[in-house]
Amino acid sequence: MSQRYHLGCGGRRLDGYTNVDVVRTPAVDLVADLSRPEFPEPGDAFFSHAFFEHLRRDSRIPHLRAVRRAATDDGFACYLGLPDFRRIAELYLERGPGAVGPVFDLYNVYRYTHGDPEMNPDPVWDAQLHKSLFDVDEVGRLLRDAGWSSYVVFRYVFPSEAPVLDLNLGFYATAAQRSVERLQQDALAYLGEFDGRFINLETLAFENGRSRPAIVARATGVPPRRLVKRVAYATAAVLARNTHPA
Repeated sequence: MSQRYHLGCGGRRLDGYTNVDVVRTPAVDLVADLSRPEFPEPGDAFFSHAFFEHLRRDSRIPHLRAVRRAATDDGFACYLGLPDFRRIAELYLERGPGAVGPVFDLYNVYRYTHGDPEMNPDPVWDAQLHKSLFDVDEVGRLLRDAGWSSYVVFRYVFPSEAPVLDLNLGFYATAAQRSVERLQQDALAYLGEFDGRFINLETLAFENGRSRPAIVARATGVPPRRLVKRVAYATAAVLARNTHPA
């Protein structure tokens, strides 16, 4: 029987989900190392909010691959709360309005890029620290390298924040190939569950998307130079067979 998983739940419990975190809290159903997670049952939905940026850079693709392996044929992953470094830099250079205070100053930058870990005492400082940076292109690359067939990347505003603070990225990725249009429809339908809680759905704007068969998605997971070499070797072998038939 498939499950719905809420990853990196911390102290926030979602009903109808298996709530997962590396540390036991009253909200947690399953304690697991989310850098390379193993799931007791396949999942048809994997959701997280403000979690993925807390993984180390070298754990991001292994995490996404593990989730991909655990997803059912119709399964999907939907992650929210990835700070968009490009937009953060733009707001800082524009001296735009701050999320805290009147101006988007270095402290505002720090809150998004590093997570302001000082708000939590030891020993959770390291867990609260953001360990990676993201933009739209980076999110897409990670999903392709992890073997997700199809995905859309979107930006949005957190509920109660000003529309100019469109600093949050999310993605909706599927194990099976889906058209970009279908992905957008499914993402909007699913995210309605969290409208006004984690996302202001009226502010959602799709930024990027890709639809590929699973075999192509897996191929894009090969580092570019190695992929070029493999294609070159395969092409050379075909040419050799055609030139010198047995």
